Amino acid sequence: MGLLKIFSDRFDALPVVVQAAWWMTLSAFAYAASIGIAHHLTEHLPVFEVALGRNVFAVAFMVPWLMRVGLSAMRTSHFGMHAVRGLFSAANVWFLFGALAVAPIADVSAITFMMPIVASILAVLFFREKTSLWQWMATLAGFAGALIVIRPGMAGFNPGLLLAVASVIAGSAVAMLIKGLLKHDSSDTVAAWLFVSHTVLGLIPAIIVWVQPGWQDVLWMALLGYLGTVIQRAFNRSMALADATVVLPFNFTRLIWAALFGFLFFAEIPDIWTWVGGTVIFLASIWLTRISTARKKQQG
Repeated sequence: MGLLKIFSDRFDALPVVVQAAWWMTLSAFAYAASIGIAHHLTEHLPVFEVALGRNVFAVAFMVPWLMRVGLSAMRTSHFGMHAVRGLFSAANVWFLFGALAVAPIADVSAITFMMPIVASILAVLFFREKTSLWQWMATLAGFAGALIVIRPGMAGFNPGLLLAVASVIAGSAVAMLIKGLLKHDSSDTVAAWLFVSHTVLGLIPAIIVWVQPGWQDVLWMALLGYLGTVIQRAFNRSMALADATVVLPFNFTRLIWAALFGFLFFAEIPDIWTWVGGTVIFLASIWLTRISTARKKQQG
């Protein structure tokens, strides 16, 4: 306990930007580890079953928090909106795990960098947010990067990456729904309903395709559920400590981690186009974030 206190005090003494960079890098590592585990599990278990296992354990890890704050954290007057968000969020996970079942994890990780780009398009369409020529150029650059990774019609084309694109679209819709829900409910309530809705929606599909998992599979699912909480908490802490334009570049390390895990555990070697396309997508996302941040500062 003493060593933990010493480590905590020394960490708190670090510059805020260093702390933010650490949390973002931890989130990126946890994300790469989680998709690596999902890649392993979906090699021999159905996608719906792996997703359900992840969500069940994520709910289990939330039980201590619910016991501490009480069931009042689940109160909401926007149950329908939570249900729709849960459906899109479940689809996000199903598509992602489906992509991981058939495509290299580094390629899937590169595609997921498109999330801020697609979310910005949905914000314009559904929230009537103002946009500019530079934002559209950044968006087009991001899609160009996605085409470099996917390479439709070419020899290296993997249809599974289209599932990764579908996951990005569903995830971006979730981001928009969360934006609306946070106007009415707390972030804790939104988080609690996420995993509950995931579990309920995924129960029947998982039962239909059920394959008896081994005890090692159950342990991997437990770790997958825990990593899901680490990803969100570390990402949120990083964003709370520093501007997005400062910390988001460290999120790019998840492509490096994903490539490393793919090489060490699955003998996957990403080609040059994965790195080129992933870098283009990521730089476009950073560009879009900088434009959005600058606009918000101008608006006060």
